[in-house]
Amino acid sequence: MISRTLVAFLLVSILTSSATAQNADEAQPPAVFPPLTTPQQAAKQSLIDSIDVSPAAQRPNIVLIFADDLGYADIGCFGSTEIPTPHIDALVSSGMKFTNAYVTAATCSPSRAGLLTGQYQHRFGFEFNTNSRVVEQLGRGLDPAAVTMADILSKAGYQTGAVGKWHLGTREQFHPLNRGFGSFYGFLRGGHSYLPLGRQLFGRQLLFRSFEPVSEDEYLTDAFAREAVDFVNGQSDDTPFFLYVPFNAVHTPLQATAKYRNRFSKVEDSKRRTIYAMTSAMDDAVGRIVEAIDAKGFSENTLVIFFNDNGGPLYTGVQSNGPLRMGKLFLFEGGVRVPLVIKWPAAVEGGSVCDGIVSALDMLPTFSGVAGVTLPSSLNTDGVNLQPWLTGQRTDSPSETLFWRNGQNKAIRKGKWKMVEVPNHVWLFDLEEDIGERNNLAEEHPDVVRQLQREYRQWEATIKEPAWPPKARHPQETIDGVEYRVDV
Repeated sequence: MISRTLVAFLLVSILTSSATAQNADEAQPPAVFPPLTTPQQAAKQSLIDSIDVSPAAQRPNIVLIFADDLGYADIGCFGSTEIPTPHIDALVSSGMKFTNAYVTAATCSPSRAGLLTGQYQHRFGFEFNTNSRVVEQLGRGLDPAAVTMADILSKAGYQTGAVGKWHLGTREQFHPLNRGFGSFYGFLRGGHSYLPLGRQLFGRQLLFRSFEPVSEDEYLTDAFAREAVDFVNGQSDDTPFFLYVPFNAVHTPLQATAKYRNRFSKVEDSKRRTIYAMTSAMDDAVGRIVEAIDAKGFSENTLVIFFNDNGGPLYTGVQSNGPLRMGKLFLFEGGVRVPLVIKWPAAVEGGSVCDGIVSALDMLPTFSGVAGVTLPSSLNTDGVNLQPWLTGQRTDSPSETLFWRNGQNKAIRKGKWKMVEVPNHVWLFDLEEDIGERNNLAEEHPDVVRQLQREYRQWEATIKEPAWPPKARHPQETIDGVEYRVDV
């Protein structure tokens, strides 16, 4: 069970996330990453201009749906028997399910940085959340020099749009419209009320259309679905599009309307009923987006990707990561292994399964590949183009080794082996036999531990120190009698 200390810490963080907002405009600290200078901007543009795009490429549309804090086993196609998710499940029946899919961090913000850049976010010093205090958020974000998948797809002639939660910085240089996206509707910070009550902070609107604050009367998941559908409906056959939909569902605060709560009237526990309702609302939203794609005649040549930013948090007490150990915040499987489904009727056989190791790092090279983009070697991406696996040309594992670092907590997966290391303790698991990470084999296989530690040190030598510190408070969890300090 997760400790009361950690629950209290997280609740206080949520409740105090806006406490310093009133004076934020008067007390902005220097940005960790300031706007690019003219020479820096020119260098970035030169890198983007060096991207080669094949005129003969198929250039399918791409819709990337990114859930927030979803429990691994809280959708039907990954094991839920409690929450009907027919629309997400339908993506599996007409696409490919990935059973060993990972993100690059066990928390929201760093995970998004890795996803959008195709690089370990540590290469930019983006190791921790931008944090909840507004004066900190204002100064922290994704390095403006980093090239995003939206930058690349824009170069390839795509119309690009983002709808939902950004969480990669709030200053202008971090804004989606300055990171390759042509349109944006959503919020910039890490959390937001789903209901109209609570959508203002000291009189300020927290939702934006482009750079302009807007008011919103709909349940937020429904509103994001509406905006995503409007984006799809505004597209034409002659220009491909890329739509990024990072829902904030099912992240706290736990809020749902009667429309969705009433679907689970037999669930007595109010918190559980709400999280089920929020998940159902997101499933409806996925259905609306797919329906709009179908109605426009785009379905055959559109990739629809359903992904998640990290494992379900234990502190809600009502989410399930199924057989996986721990959850959000932790580098065990429950924190970093997530559901992934890719539907692409023109190329992917419905109902197919990939059991190989894949990562959020693979999305950028895969999208680049299908768009006919040849990435310059100087971009230094860390992922793999999954096209050969999507089309059935290859059946081996796309990746062999993945790395994670969260402050003093470290992890590596290599083949069947997974090592998690904290100060003065190492866990080693055989994931082929022990997906739940219960049987520590470190003492039985010291040679494997030493090899993984060597490889980890080699990787760690290629990344940067954190660009900002984690939160000052470091609650601890006791796991197998060992103290695990959470860095957020």
